[in-house]
Amino acid sequence: METATARAPRPRATPAAARSAGLRRGLEILGLFSVARPALGVSEVARELGVHKSRVHRALTTLEDMGYVRREPATRRYALGFKALEIGALAGRLANTMGWARPQLRALAARFSASVSIRLVDESDLLVIDTIESLDDPELHLPVGARVPLNYGAGGAVRAAFMSDREVLALARTHGLPRYTAKSLVTPQAFLAAVLRARKAGRAVSDGETVRGSFSVAAPIVNGAGALVAVLVGSRRREGYRAAQIQAFARAVAEAAGEISREGAQSGRIAGPSRAKAPPASTPAGTKNPGKATGVPAAKGPGRRRPGARPANASSPDAKAPSTRSSRGHARAG
Repeated sequence: METATARAPRPRATPAAARSAGLRRGLEILGLFSVARPALGVSEVARELGVHKSRVHRALTTLEDMGYVRREPATRRYALGFKALEIGALAGRLANTMGWARPQLRALAARFSASVSIRLVDESDLLVIDTIESLDDPELHLPVGARVPLNYGAGGAVRAAFMSDREVLALARTHGLPRYTAKSLVTPQAFLAAVLRARKAGRAVSDGETVRGSFSVAAPIVNGAGALVAVLVGSRRREGYRAAQIQAFARAVAEAAGEISREGAQSGRIAGPSRAKAPPASTPAGTKNPGKATGVPAAKGPGRRRPGARPANASSPDAKAPSTRSSRGHARAG
């Protein structure tokens, strides 16, 4: 049975002697590749990791032998290899533990001519695990595997609504709030105001903050305990859409998120525990029982999550290119 859960608690720290420095270095090198940096040279990797070029060369040679990177003959720089593609594609298929909710995504996409995605909670980020893309506007497409930071559209506001105000402000100040358009929320106070609105409404709307001329709407998907597991996000162009139509789209997304939460909890497909749990003091009615409606809990005190957990590379209605790296980078639509 498919089960959707947030990231499990971190394992206990492993003694340094039990770790492989060589394997760690190889994985760190793979983690440097991104849409913005599709190819890397030995010197570039050495500077990035702060290690000698000879060690980087040995690690890259090993990765090349295994098919995880390939060297481009013309530039002698390294790019990801086909083995990385194979493993990444497999991880994407296995990570989508909510494929059973696709009918709701398809229905929303067809009804509103929009792109609709489910984004799984991963630390302070959201990770796109399934998406139905609108054929009308490729700029709004956000690929499976894209990592979305806190201030990237309506989805980030819903994610942050399950954190305490203190956590939200700490993350914003630690990692910054990138500017995607002139309307982006780039100050901690402005972003927190959007989070408070999302808590109150039980859903969020982002209008032109990530992709100019577009908007996104989002609502929480929770487990039986009311903990946030994922976020349902819809996005489309603003053109021809009045404010009342945007709110109708937002209500439809909230209703679909409630249906997914209810069906998942009743069938056992959405399980707990989740670390994305807001302080219980002021949780509104409905949040703890997905059979009623999904709500966004208000948070007043410090939460239990690690303050300063990195946000990641994301996407929502106003960015230029999606990324699969962490929230220290930028992302794209929705």
